[in-house]
Amino acid sequence: MKKYKDINVYEATQKRLEFIFNEFDYIYLSFSGGKDSALLLNLVIDFMKRNNITKKIGLFHRDMEAQYSLTSQ
Repeated sequence: MKKYKDINVYEATQKRLEFIFNEFDYIYLSFSGGKDSALLLNLVIDFMKRNNITKKIGLFHRDMEAQYSLTSQ
């Protein structure tokens, strides 16, 4: 059974990112080059800028459906 909360997806993402950056020393993001992973990467970068976070994040690039040379450069 689904339980709905009084929070939108953007606010929930911000809370999750706050938890991740507070609890983990190393943060890695999987990136396929598609629209979903591009959105997540931009949300992470915006969160870091807004909160003056200077630590580096790791980026793992892998696309199991298609490896386009322009995406992987």
